[in-house]
Amino acid sequence: MFEKRLLENVKEGEEVLAVIKRSTVVSFFPALVSAILIIAPFFFLYLLLKWGTIGGLVFALSLLVGIFLVFRTLWLHNLNAFIITKERIIDVDQKGIFHKVVSEAAFSKIQDVSYSVKGVFATIFQFGKIVVQTAGTSVNLELGGVKQPQKVQDLLVKLQNQSVKSAEDKLSADELLAMIKTIKAGIGEEQFRRLVARKNDDESKE
Repeated sequence: MFEKRLLENVKEGEEVLAVIKRSTVVSFFPALVSAILIIAPFFFLYLLLKWGTIGGLVFALSLLVGIFLVFRTLWLHNLNAFIITKERIIDVDQKGIFHKVVSEAAFSKIQDVSYSVKGVFATIFQFGKIVVQTAGTSVNLELGGVKQPQKVQDLLVKLQNQSVKSAEDKLSADELLAMIKTIKAGIGEEQFRRLVARKNDDESKE
């Protein structure tokens, strides 16, 4: 269910290379609070029943809040992600159940990819924040709680370099084509064909 919702942000025919989510360790404490709110009322069930209606309301309210927090934790954990395709990074930032912000950046527009690991807990469990700085905008793409962020950084830098090289190769080909068209226009179609034919003859003799 969650994977399908994430991939709604991908264009048809676009190849997805990876989906980077937060580490499950990051959601441990919210999940623990949710579990306590659900389980605790059963330990105090006898006492709550003695309170009558008020005890029943406390029991029901604790269960409802706990279930809601479980749902919210799962929702936010699974729908906050970097979707990495061959052409771009899609940053899906699920801020709340009904609040989502989606940003994207083509690899050709990426200026810098960095990561930070802050705190004892993050250092022990090896998770941190990935920050992608893009050209022409002050808004960065960020995803916190990423497991082994250095590997994600390496992947993004590799894809960025491949994109730059591909753009340079394409530019060189376009420049060559433009030069050929200029020469053809300058010497005429017939003369251009003769030059090409002569070149082919010379190569065949060799």
